[in-house]
Amino acid sequence: MKKQIRTLLPQSKFTRELYAVFTTFLFAWLVGPCEVKESEMEGEGEKNVVHVKKCRFLEETSCAGMCINLCKMPTQRFIKDTLGMPTNMVPNFDDMSCDMIIGQDPPAPADDPALKQPCYRIICKAKQKHSTDCSNYLLD
Repeated sequence: MKKQIRTLLPQSKFTRELYAVFTTFLFAWLVGPCEVKESEMEGEGEKNVVHVKKCRFLEETSCAGMCINLCKMPTQRFIKDTLGMPTNMVPNFDDMSCDMIIGQDPPAPADDPALKQPCYRIICKAKQKHSTDCSNYLLD
């Protein structure tokens, strides 16, 4: 099935924009309201960014480590492995929004700013419940 999807929908402006539109409908139940935004890709503007206005998952957990390990990294891997489409998820830990940039390779883990985000020690619900700093754990 993966091969058929990649053959029928190879990486292109059309496919990236199509995935962005479908993602706003398919992902909203989990993370909250989403909208498609434009970015520059290959020197052109295209609507390939899914902007999550306020991530329900991050807001409920108040945990940067859970965001990274249970959402960002698995979603990037799933979309790349299943659909053959690189995707870079860029969480904004200040306002709890997130941009999912479809068609953009994520940075290497050593260079990813999200992986350098410290734990929200005071408001992190995982820390309060389990007395652990879950931002120090990167699942592979």
